Amino acid sequence: MANIDFAALESGGARLAAMLYQSIVMKLADTGSLRNAPCFLNVGSINGSGSDSIQVPVVGLNGTDIMAAVADGSAVSNTSITSAAATVAVARQALRYDLTDLARVSNSVAGGVDLEGLSNAMVAAFNGRFNQMVCALSGGFATQVGSTGNDLTTDKFYDAIFALQLSSVMGEYHAILHPQQYNDLMSSLRAEVGPAQYLMANQEQTNALGASYKGKLFGVNVHVSSYVPSVGGTDYRGMMLGEGAIAYALGTPAPIQAAGGVIIPAGAPIAVEWERDAASGLTKVVGSAFVGVAELQDLKGVGILSDL
Repeated sequence: MANIDFAALESGGARLAAMLYQSIVMKLADTGSLRNAPCFLNVGSINGSGSDSIQVPVVGLNGTDIMAAVADGSAVSNTSITSAAATVAVARQALRYDLTDLARVSNSVAGGVDLEGLSNAMVAAFNGRFNQMVCALSGGFATQVGSTGNDLTTDKFYDAIFALQLSSVMGEYHAILHPQQYNDLMSSLRAEVGPAQYLMANQEQTNALGASYKGKLFGVNVHVSSYVPSVGGTDYRGMMLGEGAIAYALGTPAPIQAAGGVIIPAGAPIAVEWERDAASGLTKVVGSAFVGVAELQDLKGVGILSDL
């Protein structure tokens, strides 16, 4: 007599080889946002400005020029103010998903691979693109520390601090390191003898500065991002910044009447649109953001090169 076993039921269509877990397990990704760190200066929005760029003047005031001795009865000579400008050009950054009707209606997990889930993913997509853009500026600073083929050590971390201090960079410093650089730095820290203060990030700091924030080492705020670029396939180039070293500007596209559904999350410069292609049975989810980044003051930044 034949048993009523699972294989028989499956072959007859009465059982499934596997059922879908009623939740989405997200693929690993760097979801931290660097945008709230004070080393990045928000210089405003281009909305209604008549231009796609914002020019930021950097003027030699606030103690750049100091007084000098003048003899009694003599006229003091004129001093010209030094000035420069950084231009932040804003451009569109975008991501698109096309979802078929069959994929949409058969979705079993709300907020997963459906219109809502794909739309919400645009915020993380924007954060990742912003991180990538600012991290790419690490090689543009005139001052660089570290060397190719060598791990990041506390000595090289101190070299970056010393370089900023020699340039009279005031305020708090922020280091942005690749996870491998951070691991090497922590490994080097274990061998340190004497006082070395490392303060782990608390929940309040993480909420304010993002999940990439790890805490303070030697008074420097440490952020970790996988978007720190590789150099020649052999090294990573992170950076240490003073406050306002890099400027960024935004633009927010306004919803267009009679267009598809448009979502603009509160506090985010992101527009998410749904575009319908009835002939193909598709709904296109398009996320757009307008952002630009630029080095504001060269002496406020130091590149940090170390081994992969």
